[in-house]
Amino acid sequence: MSGKLENNEILKEQLNAVIVGIGNTKRASDWYRNLALFLQEVTDSIPSKLDDIGFLTFLWDESHVAATGMGSVKIAPALENTEFRQWFRSKVLIPLPDNSVSIEANLIEFYDELQSRLKQLCGRTPRLKLNRVLCALYPEHLTTIADVGALRVLFREIGGHGSNEHPITMHMKIRGRIDEVLGQVSDNDHDGKIRRTCLPWLLYERIAEEDSRSLDSTSVTPLSALIPLPATLRRKGLTAIKGSFPTLLGLLPELKDGVTREEFSALLAQISPNATPGSIGTTINVISREFDICKREGDTYQLSARGLNLLDTQDPDELADHLVTRILGVDNVLKKLEAEPQTKPQLFALLKGVHSGWKSDAVPHSVLIWLSSLGAISLNESRKFELTERGLRWAEMITWIPQSLPNPDEAVDELKSAVIDKIELPRADILLERLQKITNGKLMLDNQLVSQLHGGLWFHPIRHFVVLTGISGSGKTQLALNYALALCDANDDMQEQVRVIPVQPGWYDPSPLLGYVNPIQDTSYRSAPFLELLQRAAGDPDRPYVAILDEMNLSHPEQYLAPILSAMETRGWIELHQLDEESSSIKQRIQYPANLAIIGTLNMDETTHGLSDKVLDRAYTLEFWNISVNDFPGWATVSLPNDVKETTRAVLDKLVKALDPVRLHFGWRTIDDVLSYLTFQLKHNPTANDSLDSVIYAKVLPKLRGEGIRFQSALQSVYEICLSNGLSRCARKIQGMQADLVETGSARYWR
Repeated sequence: MSGKLENNEILKEQLNAVIVGIGNTKRASDWYRNLALFLQEVTDSIPSKLDDIGFLTFLWDESHVAATGMGSVKIAPALENTEFRQWFRSKVLIPLPDNSVSIEANLIEFYDELQSRLKQLCGRTPRLKLNRVLCALYPEHLTTIADVGALRVLFREIGGHGSNEHPITMHMKIRGRIDEVLGQVSDNDHDGKIRRTCLPWLLYERIAEEDSRSLDSTSVTPLSALIPLPATLRRKGLTAIKGSFPTLLGLLPELKDGVTREEFSALLAQISPNATPGSIGTTINVISREFDICKREGDTYQLSARGLNLLDTQDPDELADHLVTRILGVDNVLKKLEAEPQTKPQLFALLKGVHSGWKSDAVPHSVLIWLSSLGAISLNESRKFELTERGLRWAEMITWIPQSLPNPDEAVDELKSAVIDKIELPRADILLERLQKITNGKLMLDNQLVSQLHGGLWFHPIRHFVVLTGISGSGKTQLALNYALALCDANDDMQEQVRVIPVQPGWYDPSPLLGYVNPIQDTSYRSAPFLELLQRAAGDPDRPYVAILDEMNLSHPEQYLAPILSAMETRGWIELHQLDEESSSIKQRIQYPANLAIIGTLNMDETTHGLSDKVLDRAYTLEFWNISVNDFPGWATVSLPNDVKETTRAVLDKLVKALDPVRLHFGWRTIDDVLSYLTFQLKHNPTANDSLDSVIYAKVLPKLRGEGIRFQSALQSVYEICLSNGLSRCARKIQGMQADLVETGSARYWR
C-alpha cells in the first residue's frame, strides 16, 4: 500500500536488505563499475566536448545510468541543431547554487526547458533519456530511476503525498529521505556516492517484487532490451471494451489515488450502464492485466508505473513494450503490416493461425480495434490496414520472429513413442503395503479408492491427471499425499519427487507454476516449485514424480494450467522464455515429461470456481462424499471417557446420515476437531456439560444452508437428533432456520 516506507525504521530495514542483498551481487558491482567509468568520462568531457555531436550522442544514447527501455525517440534531430547544442552547453556550464532549494529550482527550470525544446525538435519527449542524462550530469542530486512512473511509485511508497510533484523534486526528496535514514556519504567515498545514486532504483525493484512477485532477486538494472514472452505464456489476445483507448485515459485520473473494487465497478457501471457484473469484472481484468495499467493491493487498485506514465503523457507509446512482448498476436500483426498492407480478412486469417482456439472473428477483431484505437494501424484508401508512424516505431521494436501457439493436433507421434512401461511403477499390493507403513495404520484408506486413483493416474501414456473432489475435510489431500509418497517410496522429505503446491486466489496465468521472466530486468528467470519438479522429472524419466495442487479451483485452472494442459495431451513442449541460456539456469523450453503425475484437490463452494470442459476432458475425477464416522481412526486414540466417546460417535454418525442427502455432511477434519475440543474442555473445564452442544453448534451447523423440501427434511432430522441428545442450543438454532425456511423459502446459519 502507499506509504509503506514512510516510517524511518521500516525504510532503513528495507534499505539495509537491499544493500546486503541485490546491492551486493556481481551484477550490481558491474553496474556500479560501468556507471563510475561513464560518469568519469562525462566529467572529463565537460566543457571541451559539449559541442561535439559524437560526445553528445554518447551522452544521450548510452545506457550505463539506466537503460532506456523501448527508447524509440530519436535524439538526432536535437543534437544536429546548432542552436540546441549551444543552449544545452550554456545550461550545463552554469554552476549550481549552494543550497538545496535553489538547486531544485534551477534543475526544474533546466528540466522543463529541455523537455520543451526536445519535444519541438524531436516531435516527442524522450523522457527516459532526459532523466538519464540529467542524472549523468548531476549524480549527487538525482537518482538512476529514469522511468518517471517508477519514480512516482517509489516517491509514493516513502510517503510522498504530492500527486503532481515534479520529477526533479521526487528525485531530490527520495535522495533526501535515504540520506536522512542512512546518513550522508563522505565526499571522499567515491564508490559510496555511486552506490547511493543507484540505491533508489534497487529499492524500487524490491518494492515492485513485493507487490507483484514479478522480479528476480538477482536483477539490478532497468530493462535494457525487449525480450518477448513465449507464445504459451502470453495473454491470449486483447478484450474489447467500450470506448477502447479513450476509455482507458478517462479512467486514469480516477485510479490515481486508488479505488476499491466496489468503487472501480461503480465507475465502470457509469461508463456502461447496461454492463453486467461479469462484463465489469472482465473490464477490470483488461485494464489491470492486459494493459498493466493498475495493480491490485488488497482490495485497492492503484496506478502502476506504466499507468502513471500514461496519465502524464497520454501517449499510447507507454503501452508498446508490454503489448508487443506479452499479448499474443500483436507482434504478428505489426510485423505482417510492416511488410505490406493487409485486408481485414487477411489479418483475421493470420491471427487464427497464431491461435487455433480463436475459431470466431471476435478476438482478432478486438486486436485490430485496439491497435486502431491506439493509433498504430489505420485503413488506407484501398480499405487495407497499414502501419501509421506510431505503428512503424512499434514494429521496429520487434527484433524477433513472432510466434504462434503450437497446434494441439501436432506431435501425435510423440504419444506412440512414450512407453509407460519404462516408468518404475509399484504393483498394487506393494503400493498398499507402503501406504500402511507410511500411515502406521492410522489413516483408513479404502483399497478400492486407492486402486481407482492409481489406475486413473497411469492408464494414459502421458496424461497423468486426477482430480479429487468432495466435501471439505474428507481426506482428499491426505490421500493424495500418502499415495504419492507410497508411489515414489519417499519419506517425509518429499521435495525431490513429491511437491504439495497450495493454489492461491488470483492465479491468472501460468507464472505461479512455471515461473516468469523479470519484467523490469529481462535477463533472468524466476523459478517456481512446480517448475523445479518438472525439471527433475524431465531429467529422470524412469521414476514417477507427483505434483499435488491443493485446492486447485481457488483460481481458474484453465488459466494457470493452460500450457500444461496443452502439453500433457501430446507430450508437447512448454515454452518458458527466450533468454540466453548462459544467463539463466532455466532452459528455454521443456518437453512435458511422461513420468509426471498431477493430483488436484478441490472443494465446490461459493469461494471456488467450477472446472471447464478443457480441464475435465483431461482429468480422471474421483469424488469423496461417502463419509463413515465409525471408520475415523481417531476413535482408537482419543482420551475421552468411554460414555462421552460413544455418545459423540452416535451423534456425529446420525448427523452425517441426516445431512448426506443434501450434501451438507462433514468430513474427518470436523470429527477430529470435535474430539479435540471435547478432550480440551474435559481436561481444563470438567464442569462444562454443554461441550458437545457448543462444538456441534460451532463446527457442524455453520455450513447449513439451502432451500426446498429435501433441505426441510434434513433440518427436521437434525433438529430431532439435537433434541433427543440434549443439544438444546443447537436445537434452538435449527428451529430458527426452519422458521426462516417457511417464511422466505430458504435458510442459512448466517442470517
